[in-house]
Amino acid sequence: MRWLAQPVVEHGVYLRRAACCPARPHGSSALSSARKPVDEALRLASLSAIGVLDTPADARFDRLVELAAEHFSVPIALVSLVDDSRQWFKARYGLDVPQTSRQLSFCAHAILRPQEVMVVEDARADERFADNALVVGDPKVRFYAGAPILAEDGQPVGTLCVIDRSPRGLDTAGRRYLANLAASAGAMLELHRKNALLREAAALDPLTGLANRRAFDGALARAIDQAIGGVPFGLLCLDLDLFKVVNDTLGHDAGDLLLLEAARRLTGAVRVTDVVARLGGDEFAVIVGGPADLDGVRTAARHILAAFAADLRIGANLVPIRASIGLAVAPVHGTSPASLLRAADQALYEAKRAGGQTLAVATRQERQPARLADSQEDALRAALASDGLELHWQPFFAAADGALVGCEALVRWNRPGHGWLAPAAFIPDAEKAGLIGALDAWVLRRACAEAASWPGEARVSVNISADWFSSGDIAGLVVDALARSGLAPGRLVLELTERTLVQHPEAARAGLMGLRALGVRTSLDDFGTGYSSLGYLYSFAFDEVKLDRSFVEGLSHNPRAEAVCRAVLDLGRALGMQVCAEGIETPPQLAFLREAGCNLLQGYLLGRPRPEPMLDASPLVLPDAG
Repeated sequence: MRWLAQPVVEHGVYLRRAACCPARPHGSSALSSARKPVDEALRLASLSAIGVLDTPADARFDRLVELAAEHFSVPIALVSLVDDSRQWFKARYGLDVPQTSRQLSFCAHAILRPQEVMVVEDARADERFADNALVVGDPKVRFYAGAPILAEDGQPVGTLCVIDRSPRGLDTAGRRYLANLAASAGAMLELHRKNALLREAAALDPLTGLANRRAFDGALARAIDQAIGGVPFGLLCLDLDLFKVVNDTLGHDAGDLLLLEAARRLTGAVRVTDVVARLGGDEFAVIVGGPADLDGVRTAARHILAAFAADLRIGANLVPIRASIGLAVAPVHGTSPASLLRAADQALYEAKRAGGQTLAVATRQERQPARLADSQEDALRAALASDGLELHWQPFFAAADGALVGCEALVRWNRPGHGWLAPAAFIPDAEKAGLIGALDAWVLRRACAEAASWPGEARVSVNISADWFSSGDIAGLVVDALARSGLAPGRLVLELTERTLVQHPEAARAGLMGLRALGVRTSLDDFGTGYSSLGYLYSFAFDEVKLDRSFVEGLSHNPRAEAVCRAVLDLGRALGMQVCAEGIETPPQLAFLREAGCNLLQGYLLGRPRPEPMLDASPLVLPDAG
């Protein structure tokens, strides 16, 4: 007499069932639904944390079930996730329905033994499933094999299973192959969870938990579209009146407490449908959702002013927390995000000039003279033609021993009559004028020429815009710069943002392959703040990923930021990429990143951008990472 390979679990007692035992007649009292695990609450919490239920189809999961079906020559293969009352299929091959009841689920039985592959050689001869509707009716299951899919904490959240309409067995090699596929599915679910965490954190200010500038810009653009469609709304720009005084007299910790309290009062004074964001420093913004006229938005602003009337106690000090507000309404004061924000900012300036702790309303905006932008464009053209730009250099170091690894080239413009301009002051004009490609070429050639004379193997890192990838000539540009300078390809690192990958995915893929063939290193800049970060790490071959400074900023006070940083570092190790953390400004940030296993370090704490590279510096004296 043959026995099933796996024991049956009933009421906590392990039993052996003979495969040849007679099936119960359809409609009898056989127990077909599985008991729930004793730690079911924890298991469901793990499944929920992944955030994958009811998400659209994913080609990576689809490929897994196709591989399973092809390998085992079965008509049906599934990635099945067992929820509280259903099993939902993240991927399905040969089955039309997206889910079934948990009561009918074979997978609900499989997850009871998370370290084993459950095999049912003949469902009609198994008392658990003989009268199951999926056996006696469509899809007429006879053979089932399911390997549990485990979450990162070890909880079984579902299975990768294969199904046949005829009885059959499964040997040891087959079980091992199915278990490996399930492990791959588990790894992909974990990537999905971490990507969701990254996306969530990328939209939040690390200190206050409010929407950050990136999230605010998106919300403002959507609101503008609605306003043009006939749904007016309000924009409030808010600035704390005495923030600098508190920071200077009581220290940055007190300043952080002030910002946290401001965020709390703001969210308490507005509707849940309004968007509250921290734009940076002590600047906040509120999108007062529409439809909202001027009187309604003014009332909302007065509620906020009232919420800021009471002082805040910080230790032994009673600190005034006051705010000035600039108000604008779309489409009256602006029909684009830039024009509306400009109007609200101007109103805020008027409120501050009036003494603060007050509200000012924007006036109608007049068009700016066209020649203002044109004059900067002409000046930039002249600067490019005459080598009127300069490079400043910010070093980056090895986290293990503090050794200098290289420097990032940062363009600066000493514009006559205006002083030193950072890239943010002229890059947008360069992009609008079609000069960004020429600017990139100038920076790359100059950086390679200077780096060729550096001692040792110090790297030079250069930012490249999307234009060179869209033109398809990024490899030609790099070959030219390397040939002119004599710089070894392995010493050049090209940094690109997710914007490039989003706008020109195929061109970017081809360009990155060409750069890799040349021996040039590539880095994904500002990771975690873009469009679909994890997907790009998965799809494109980078040598390095740069952890965005917004996450580093929150390390000292926000556990969410710590979780994101650790997730990125884990991903970097798993994918064979180095991780560089930028924006390090405090010793606690440095200590955390070294302890967490970050590879490269960059920030004002370690070295500010300067006209001459820090090539002769001794290795940094770093605190013990342990």
